[in-house]
Amino acid sequence: MSFNRVPYTFDVSLFDLIPGLAAGYTLYALEAEEESSMKASFEALSRSDMTVWISTPSYVEMCLADPLFNAELLPKLDTFVLCGEVFRNATALKMLERFPGAKVYNTYGPTETQAVSDILIDEQMAHEISPLPVGTMNPEMKAIIRDVDSGEILGCGELGEIYLAGATVSAGYYGRPDLTERVFGEINLDGGLSARCYRTGDKGFVDEEGRLYCLGRLDFQVKINGFRVELGDVEQALTRLPAIKEAVVLPKERDGRVVHLVAHVMLEDSSLEGDLSTAIALKKQLSSIVPEYMIPKKMVFHREFPLNNNGKIDRKALA
Repeated sequence: MSFNRVPYTFDVSLFDLIPGLAAGYTLYALEAEEESSMKASFEALSRSDMTVWISTPSYVEMCLADPLFNAELLPKLDTFVLCGEVFRNATALKMLERFPGAKVYNTYGPTETQAVSDILIDEQMAHEISPLPVGTMNPEMKAIIRDVDSGEILGCGELGEIYLAGATVSAGYYGRPDLTERVFGEINLDGGLSARCYRTGDKGFVDEEGRLYCLGRLDFQVKINGFRVELGDVEQALTRLPAIKEAVVLPKERDGRVVHLVAHVMLEDSSLEGDLSTAIALKKQLSSIVPEYMIPKKMVFHREFPLNNNGKIDRKALA
């Protein structure tokens, strides 16, 4: 039994449609009324007898907010496949604690290239390696890291933009030659072979063991008072604070420029009041981790974050 919490129009649905049908699996989908509340979702999932779970990290984090989301609810669940967003260490550790018999895979593959990499996340890796890698490459594919400004190819451990080259890269966007020309092209690989290449817009690096890391989108970089700030870096710093379960950082613009950052925060203890005193205390803690220009001016507290149709955090709705 396979459960995939994405629309059939999203390419991730192929993760279980094709392998599941080929292996004789039953595909389990929630009805709209069952997705209307977490309680109704849990009741439906408990009847599913699912063995494989496929979703974004955001949806798993929503489920983990309820202590009932554990191996007792889903006793046959033995495999998680996470994709589409940065998978946080804290989330991985909670999953491994709640589902001790399940394997947890972190995966990566933009729609334009399909599935590219995967890796099994165990407790040791979740404790020792941060951020988590998205895995080793499909043999048909190669990851090239280029400097964002110069386009120079970077070495192991150097952070830049991820380019993907190889057999699974698509021909381009239908009816949009302008967009196709902007991000698709050809590249010469080792041995002089030419391959189709896609410029992902994601930032990341490759370590000495050949593992790829994706740290989020490059378009989440803003400039404040002359300083370049990666919104993902601020989010990572916030989630290192014990009181914070999840955080999304958005820029506040005025007259076409970013004037400050706004942190949207979910607290670990939902019974705590998200008030001014809590915000002041969290900012003080954050100041010991990041420089002053990276500290959000405003904090907005949420019980849960809105998700879009693909199961990712809906940043536009938060803004």
